[in-house]
Amino acid sequence: MSLMTQRHFIYLADNVAPLMSWPTQIHKMADELAATNPKFNRDKFIQRAVAAWEKANPREPIDDHIPY
Repeated sequence: MSLMTQRHFIYLADNVAPLMSWPTQIHKMADELAATNPKFNRDKFIQRAVAAWEKANPREPIDDHIPY
């Protein structure tokens, strides 16, 4: 059985995580990935994946102006 390596985790963080509907899904993915390699750094993965998600999904300004 081959383990997933850092190269795989970087690819997932940079290319797959930004496609998720919401960043909370990244935490679920990290939980699953932790089982694939005992050296998996969950916090580092989440930080990179969330940064990639935020870059790909910028916040739109909220127009909370109420017309009179």
